Amino acid sequence: MPHHSSTNGIDTFIEYVGRVAGRAPAGWNGTAWFVLQIGEDCANIRTADFWNPLTFWRQMASAPPLRFGTDGFDPRLVDDANPARHYTAFVFVGFWLPQLPGLMLLVMWEIAGFFRYGGIWSQKDLACGLVGLRHGHAVRRFGPTVLPAFIAAELADTRFPPKSST
Repeated sequence: MPHHSSTNGIDTFIEYVGRVAGRAPAGWNGTAWFVLQIGEDCANIRTADFWNPLTFWRQMASAPPLRFGTDGFDPRLVDDANPARHYTAFVFVGFWLPQLPGLMLLVMWEIAGFFRYGGIWSQKDLACGLVGLRHGHAVRRFGPTVLPAFIAAELADTRFPPKSST
């Protein structure tokens, strides 16, 4: 997967997720590979560095290799220039953790952000993370091919009709 920045919005994000889902081998191992791949590309989650917590947390707080901008994302879920990063991080969490620990991690991450960003609480980030947790649980249950449709249904800005391909 090329490691570069992109700012083409939700349509490009959906296309990327669909392409990676299509490459995932069938079964549990393929689904796990998919989640690890999108986690690394879109949220900078590198599990190989998990055992070095300082490095792991620093990279999670930095910009990921792929960024999609805000174009076409539901503004109720956007609080920065790359909502796909936060969403994908919590798809990752929702896939690997049961519901309650995943929710606890989301709240702890937002509390840490409150202090890191000088007392700013992001309800939009919390809402986006909740969607990501739900979608991560669905990917665990149904496989990666469900994710592009879930993104289109719950992350896309529905105030405007979708772009025509003609």
